[in-house]
Amino acid sequence: MSEADSTRQMNLYRNLALALSFLALVGWGTAYFARASAAVQHQLREEVAQLKASQDQLLTERDQAKAQVAQLSAERDEAQAQVAAAQQELTGLQKRLEEAQKASVTGSVPAPTPSSKPARPSEGQKQKSVSTEPRLPP
Repeated sequence: MSEADSTRQMNLYRNLALALSFLALVGWGTAYFARASAAVQHQLREEVAQLKASQDQLLTERDQAKAQVAQLSAERDEAQAQVAAAQQELTGLQKRLEEAQKASVTGSVPAPTPSSKPARPSEGQKQKSVSTEPRLPP
């Protein structure tokens, strides 16, 4: 029986060695997988940080573009108002020109219509209003 016991003990040691070898391989595989997984996680975190920075930059650019659009819209509205005022003034001037042309053909002069804008002083009037000191004879 001693031979059967020794064979049995040998099989037990061999099975135990195989089991420990298998567990060691599984352990090393798990450690490698954990390290690789940590590296992938680190890489993914870096990519997320880059994407967040890129998103912040894009949001800033979007806000700047919106501000520029608002400014351009205000400038457009102002320009449209100026064009409308110029068109009204042009219409008034064309009307006055037609009246003047009719008056020159018929020989009558229509009564002047008051302008909505104050009259501009002529160059001589500007100089007179600037010079308030009395002039002494030479």
